[in-house]
Amino acid sequence: MIEQRIARLRAFLQEHDADGVIIVQPENLRYFSAFTGGEGALVIGLDQAVLWTDSRYTEQAANQSGAWYDIKNHHNALSASIRSSLSDMEIGVAAYEENFLTHFMYENISDGALCGFLPCDLTSLRAVKEPYELKATRKASNIADRAFADLLPYIKPGVTEKELAARLESNMLLLGSEEKSFTTIVASGKRSAMPHGTASPKVVEAGDFVTFDFGAVWEGYHSDITRTVVVGKASQAQKDFYNLILEGQKLGVSLIKAGVSRREVDFAVRNYFARYHVSQYFTHSLGHGTGLEIHEQPVLSPRSTGVLEENMIVTVEPGLYIEGKFGVRIEDSVAVTANGCEILTKTPKDLMELL
Repeated sequence: MIEQRIARLRAFLQEHDADGVIIVQPENLRYFSAFTGGEGALVIGLDQAVLWTDSRYTEQAANQSGAWYDIKNHHNALSASIRSSLSDMEIGVAAYEENFLTHFMYENISDGALCGFLPCDLTSLRAVKEPYELKATRKASNIADRAFADLLPYIKPGVTEKELAARLESNMLLLGSEEKSFTTIVASGKRSAMPHGTASPKVVEAGDFVTFDFGAVWEGYHSDITRTVVVGKASQAQKDFYNLILEGQKLGVSLIKAGVSRREVDFAVRNYFARYHVSQYFTHSLGHGTGLEIHEQPVLSPRSTGVLEENMIVTVEPGLYIEGKFGVRIEDSVAVTANGCEILTKTPKDLMELL
């Protein structure tokens, strides 16, 4: 698996007129080497590869990555060590992660280096998932589903958002999640109109919409799901509002398949809301990829380019948010197939009235 990833990376470099790459982002480091230590860097040429780390991790790096990399201790001089590898491998143009490498580190590496440097984005190389990655994401999604099912009896008037978030996160950990995918969102009542309303001390009240956006992590892979419930009996206005978003979400899911324009999926859902004169309340992109990061390629937005490919994972998460009133978001993670998609998040989506 790692050998094939390195081969794809080298082909990518040649396509971009580079003959080497510096990798320091932890997710890319793990993806291309299997190394999960807390500190390290890869320098990969067209026929050599080095993993630099410190004495705390050399044994771990050898066990996890020694089959593909020469493991070296940088002795607290990481930038100079990277520069020495660029020279030893006679690299002429070194690519680097434009969205991660700091200016300070870039200056330290490039000072005295004899090669040129090329900013690039490696995240596209992780967008199409391998069978192992799909399996890990299914497991992470299952943990999140089960954790939410266990939480439902505790969602009642008088409990705080923070208490619900703590119980939900605890449920995921007890079910085997390595950590939470991101800061758990629990937003009730008027706060549900905040798309990223992380849990607050607010007390949940009867009649509130409560939005939960959360995820689990399994073997490094993140899940992502959003469900909105009503505490008590929903009003007709709440039912109508919720079902409007539900139908938009189902529309988005129905359009996911290999070969479809990413931008067109977003446009179709946005256009659906426009027919009901509520598109102004849909204030974010329709979806994003997940993997070793919670947000990665592909993206479904008005600015997206390219098409969906088989075995990509993407979220479909439309929401409408009326400030001072309430908001609803419904989100599934799906795996793109040749003829549609596999929905990875299984929690029911019909409106839950928690009586």
